[in-house]
Amino acid sequence: MKAITAEVVETLVNIMRNILGNRAVDIILGRLGEGATGRELIYAFADETQNLLGEKGGFSSMRQLGRELARSIMSSNPRDKWEELLENTLNEFGFARKIEKEKDRAFICQCVFYEILEGKNLKPTEHSVYWAGWGFIEGFVKEMEGAIGIQWVERDYENEKCRFDFIFQA
Repeated sequence: MKAITAEVVETLVNIMRNILGNRAVDIILGRLGEGATGRELIYAFADETQNLLGEKGGFSSMRQLGRELARSIMSSNPRDKWEELLENTLNEFGFARKIEKEKDRAFICQCVFYEILEGKNLKPTEHSVYWAGWGFIEGFVKEMEGAIGIQWVERDYENEKCRFDFIFQA
């Protein structure tokens, strides 16, 4: 799996500026140390967002970050490429091996942040960094499948997959 590059980090920070505003992002960036890897920077950014805005504020901000990233990718690519982009983009960005999509669910496979979460005794949904992936899938499936949202269901620890089910209007 590729590492999270400075370019990807910069893109995500710019999207966060649209979500949180420049001042909040500058505060968060001011608290981060120099020389960290992309994975460490993204995790720390999510951590600081959660500390600054509280748990629910961090979760919703990072989820929106994922949605905005998905929208940006979809808007710059033809619709017939979206399925492939959903499956492979997190790998290209260095976040996870891939996304497996089925008819009414999707799985994030081998998330690079899981090791950090596990070391802090956190379940996947207990830290805002995870919500960015949640929002990323949600952004795609809303457009591709007409879902109104997605819901985290479980983590398959043996196969290193987190399952998300699509929510459709009744």
